[in-house]
Amino acid sequence: MRLPRKAILIRLCIYVPLLTYLSWRAFDHWWAQHHPPPDDGSELDRKLAPHKRMIVLPDGTQQEIVELTPEQAEAILGPLPRLDEPEPPAAAKVPVPLTTEPH
Repeated sequence: MRLPRKAILIRLCIYVPLLTYLSWRAFDHWWAQHHPPPDDGSELDRKLAPHKRMIVLPDGTQQEIVELTPEQAEAILGPLPRLDEPEPPAAAKVPVPLTTEPH
């Protein structure tokens, strides 16, 4: 197979990477506009700030905790799943013995 002329190969080596780079930058710009980064939770932090406090653990390190009553948690976070309600037990399947002998 015969190769194309040298001038065409040089142009391909220049323009293909250039167009690829420019297309990638245009797509990246479009993606940033249509998919904004996730919110850092500043609104949630503002709501939880009055309920935060620091505790000292037995090893001397400090840990920030949030103390909420169930009513406060529902008011701030929305409806919570109920953990005290037992799940209905799944129906037990009785295995059927396979017999090869006719009755």
